[in-house]
Amino acid sequence: MKIQAEKEGMEKGREETRKEIALNLLTNNMNIQEVATITGLSVEEIQSLNS
Repeated sequence: MKIQAEKEGMEKGREETRKEIALNLLTNNMNIQEVATITGLSVEEIQSLNS
């Protein structure tokens, strides 16, 4: 149980990091498709961050 919780916590942290990176790339005028390719996030996820 504890190991599963740790894995879930680590994955959530990685997801937050990908979102932070995506926001930084968008701030630097990179297009959404490129951000999706680099971060592994979907275009929809990135668009929701950008709104």
